[in-house]
Amino acid sequence: MSIRKRISDRLYQVGPGRYYQPTYRRIAEAIGLESGAFLDVGCGPGWLSLHVAAGKLDIDAVGIDHSEQMVAAARKNKGNRLNITIREMKAEAIKFPEATFDAAAAVQTAHHWEDPDAILGEVFRVLKPGGRFFLYEADKACSEVPEGWILRSAGWPPDAVVLSGWRRFGMNDDEWADMEVRVRRVGFQHTVVDAHGFYRRMVLTK
Repeated sequence: MSIRKRISDRLYQVGPGRYYQPTYRRIAEAIGLESGAFLDVGCGPGWLSLHVAAGKLDIDAVGIDHSEQMVAAARKNKGNRLNITIREMKAEAIKFPEATFDAAAAVQTAHHWEDPDAILGEVFRVLKPGGRFFLYEADKACSEVPEGWILRSAGWPPDAVVLSGWRRFGMNDDEWADMEVRVRRVGFQHTVVDAHGFYRRMVLTK
């Protein structure tokens, strides 16, 4: 991993990885899984998996990330929780059998994908029939920070910092439209495309 990527990962852990806690919680609530197996694709420091599995012993949550540094952070954050597993793994080659997971999510990671078709195909493969895949990407055109989605301390982060991150790392209309074509080509049968907070969202069903 490059030095630049290591620095970027570290900055995410101490910045957005912390102040996006309300966001992770809202996404976990929207996923609404009460039991079964959950896959977090590109889990970063693991917060979504923690929120999905929190207080639900009938959920087995698995977070995967190709970054050794992020995996280490996620394992530290999960502590001794037995229903959460963090694995260093490339999403282009998910090392689980077909039809393993009841639900999966990829939050703010698809814009990094070098081979989106391979990753979407792998997610489709490991989902059970009827399983859902939640794909979230920040809307570059979003101009307001929804109330209650960002945790602030002494006014930090200001809206300008948050909005700048969305413009830098989100998806525009053309990129999102391209992703819609790709998910349908993979074989997802039912697609809901909408907005959730400051995100563009797809809820895909195998």
